[in-house]
Amino acid sequence: MKTGNQPTLRRRIAWLHRLAALCLAFSPITACAAEDAAPAIESDQKAQRIEAAKARLEEMGFKGVIAIAYEGEPPVYAGFGEGAASGAPDETTQLDSGSITKTFTAAAALKLIDEGKLQTSDRLRDFFPDAPADKAGITVHQMLTHSAGLPPAVGEDLDYLAKDEFLKRAFAAPLLFEPGTAYEYSNVGYSLIAAIIEQLSGKTYESYIREDLLGDIETPDIGYEAVFDPARSMVTADGETIDKASWGGRSHWALIGNGGIIITAKDMIAFRRAFTARRLHSNAAVNLAQTPMVREGEGAPTFTGYGMVVDDHPQFGRVYWHNGGNPHFISNWSDFADHGVIIFASSDGVEMNGDMAVEAIAVELLLTDQE
Repeated sequence: MKTGNQPTLRRRIAWLHRLAALCLAFSPITACAAEDAAPAIESDQKAQRIEAAKARLEEMGFKGVIAIAYEGEPPVYAGFGEGAASGAPDETTQLDSGSITKTFTAAAALKLIDEGKLQTSDRLRDFFPDAPADKAGITVHQMLTHSAGLPPAVGEDLDYLAKDEFLKRAFAAPLLFEPGTAYEYSNVGYSLIAAIIEQLSGKTYESYIREDLLGDIETPDIGYEAVFDPARSMVTADGETIDKASWGGRSHWALIGNGGIIITAKDMIAFRRAFTARRLHSNAAVNLAQTPMVREGEGAPTFTGYGMVVDDHPQFGRVYWHNGGNPHFISNWSDFADHGVIIFASSDGVEMNGDMAVEAIAVELLLTDQE
């Protein structure tokens, strides 16, 4: 069953507005004292909210790893349960990112755009001269925004699919709609982007991600077989490590570029911080990726950018996020840009999952007047 790489639906709860506290300064002395005390008070409040969030996850029965990263501050990590091969998970536990893989694929495409090797207007026929007529004109932009009309999948996560067979199936599959006219979440489009990355770079997808996209930052645990360590893997209830539970034994083209890439909480935060700091791309590339481009279905409140969802939340403001999962693991990164905090969670299990954990943490951190 192809469930591993389609974003789970995020529960949208009723968020409450924070009320600003007013401070009246009666003299220069008291005003100065209040100003000096403010950073310490704010730090204490953050620490209390983080502890409240962790307690809430314990109450909810969450098992997995979380990370909370306020802008300019060291990240806070916490593990819950005993879901890692070594016991309790932590920030170095290897996790299945699911469809968060698409965040890295889009970033790699943007790297090639910055290098002048790729354009969003490039078409499949530019890379695959034998592409059939109905698909030859599909653009890189359409594949990155799930607006190409390609089907959700042409293979199963656990059944090995070679690259040549993937391309054969992708080009033979009927389109769901005329490219550029609608939205349909597609793993196929992102794996085609991965194939283009390999063609332009002369490297495997995994090598390009690790060496070219991430080579200048410390993210040693992002990849497939090149990074996999069974001793640090998250495991299923039956004790299966990621390679068996998510890949069927080895990575392959039902997944490459669209799902299953390994991450750790530490590396996910490091990557997102480097991305937003423009350490990996030009300012123009980052702005492009974070532009709301295509609505995620008729009447949907969210839009897709490149490798991320762009959500103008009625209470939280601008949020960038992506999630992904399978029957064993669900992960979610969310950047609450207007609040300067990134939250990441990855669950061992799906009943109390990574999406739900991010929401629970956000409530505790970003709301004060809870009823």
